[in-house]
Amino acid sequence: MTDENKLKIVEAGALPHYVQLLDQQREECDQRESAHGLWMLAFKCKDNIIKEPGCLDGRYFATLCLNKKFTLCIFALTFSTV
Repeated sequence: MTDENKLKIVEAGALPHYVQLLDQQREECDQRESAHGLWMLAFKCKDNIIKEPGCLDGRYFATLCLNKKFTLCIFALTFSTV
């Protein structure tokens, strides 16, 4: 995904939809894919994700960031300082 497309996705208002998919009542695959999408967007749109209510509150999102690849751990630590 190009940086330009990441900006377009965020500007189109997609972040609240990612938050809905992070809800604990959703299927685990929905939560996982939403967390992955946010992770990809964060390389260009970190500030938007930090400001979006609920984006960093998803249980699966936190688990994914803390337990998977090293790059995801760095991402989680970056957001935890805000």
